[in-house]
Amino acid sequence: MDKVQVIIFAANFIAIFKNIVVYAIIGRILASWFTMGQGRPSNRLIIFLHDITDPFINLARKIPHQIGMFDLAPMIALFGIDLLGQLLVSFLYSFV
Repeated sequence: MDKVQVIIFAANFIAIFKNIVVYAIIGRILASWFTMGQGRPSNRLIIFLHDITDPFINLARKIPHQIGMFDLAPMIALFGIDLLGQLLVSFLYSFV
């Protein structure tokens, strides 16, 4: 593999990873609507979504993230992941 193929592979990997995390956060948001007031869920899929998305959402919770009763940490995490992913991919493509 030459340098260009490695850079394209890394850019595609970052883009796919970003999409997986974004979909996991969206799934966590949707699941939270159906499990309101239950605390930590017992469903394996929802636990898996929490385990994947907790690092990103906990990082977003370190900045002010509430408007009234609405928790905006998942939206901040989505914005940050999208921004960081686009910056990394464009940085990698600048070497091609």
